[in-house]
Amino acid sequence: MSRLKNARLSALVYLLAASACDLPVAEDPTPAATVRDSANIEIVENHAPDWETADFWTVAPEPEFVIGGYSAESEAVDDPSHLVWQVGGAAPLSDGRVAVLSRGEAKVLVFEASGALSASFGGKGRGPGEFSYPLYLQVLPGDTIVVWDYNFGRISHFDPSGTLHRERSIDLGAVFAVTRTADQRPTESVALPLPDGTFLVEINRTDFQPNLDTYYRVPAGYVRIDSAYSAQSFGWWDGQEFLRARMPVPFVLPFRTEAVLAAGGSPLSVYISNGDPYEVHQFSPTGILRRIIRRTEVEPIPITSAEVDAWKARLSERQRMDWEGWDRVMAKNPPRPYRPRVAGLLTDTEGNLWVVNRLDSNTSEWSVFDSEGRWLGTLDLPLPRITWLGRDLVVGVQRDPDIGVETVEGYRVNRK
Repeated sequence: MSRLKNARLSALVYLLAASACDLPVAEDPTPAATVRDSANIEIVENHAPDWETADFWTVAPEPEFVIGGYSAESEAVDDPSHLVWQVGGAAPLSDGRVAVLSRGEAKVLVFEASGALSASFGGKGRGPGEFSYPLYLQVLPGDTIVVWDYNFGRISHFDPSGTLHRERSIDLGAVFAVTRTADQRPTESVALPLPDGTFLVEINRTDFQPNLDTYYRVPAGYVRIDSAYSAQSFGWWDGQEFLRARMPVPFVLPFRTEAVLAAGGSPLSVYISNGDPYEVHQFSPTGILRRIIRRTEVEPIPITSAEVDAWKARLSERQRMDWEGWDRVMAKNPPRPYRPRVAGLLTDTEGNLWVVNRLDSNTSEWSVFDSEGRWLGTLDLPLPRITWLGRDLVVGVQRDPDIGVETVEGYRVNRK
């Protein structure tokens, strides 16, 4: 009996093993992201978002507030909406008001969410708290409003009422000493102000000379200037795209690609991309490359003839153009037929990186990555230009295509 039982058990084990071999083997699902390390640099290749579009964050269909714009009341002398033009930046304050940098007025305008003007300060001039041409606006903790002036000008700190608390000048000689050599020189202004008061400078090569009838991208180097005027390099990148040709305006190209940068998060990160391919480099503030963030299998967006015609019309509003000559040069030198895969970068107050996939005249499409480079999802925003990203609010600028009037708008974001 014992031998019989053993024989039966052996047969049963054999049958189970044989049937197990016939069962289909479950395949591992393709991971949303592949992470690998190369010489202490993390490479994150994103194949799919963590959230499907239908399940990702949503944006309210109507704006929470609209500042500026044109109406019959706008012609009144005391109506503040006409002050909003050539917007250089806009960000909310802790009490719900919104600070707007109007480059056209060379002023900072503080508005209630209702559109009522709460404060106006700055103005064109060389006196304390005045600007030559204000470039950047920051709102720091404690509602400190910081304005960076053009051409390495002054950096002014205000409270929301317009009281000037602090002003400092950039030591241009010190900047030149650490960035200028026989074959390179800095550009005319700060490339990117950082939250800690330091800043990035773009440098160009003096010996770069492209050939005639060629598309080229100007080499652009980025250097951080710290509080002691020491320089930390972020390497060389492909700057703006140009065409060198015998034509009145040789540099004019639609949807041209260029290097883009942003900074944010805690600890602070600096992000830089060449614009094509879909790849963003994440650095420490001192220029140490920590991570390379990629999205795989990203199809470029073709540039249509209708988009080129609309681009021509917008450009013709500002200057006289020889479009017949432009068309002849383009026929001889066909331009790149698609948009850059990375059109811009921003960071939100939560430390996420937002990458512009598509910019249109009224909307934009963004992919959102967390601080570790994981692709969270993609969403459309009803604004072509974003100036500030918070946890539950997006602030940006809309421009009326017919009359060119700008409005600053805020939309609620639902983070599921």
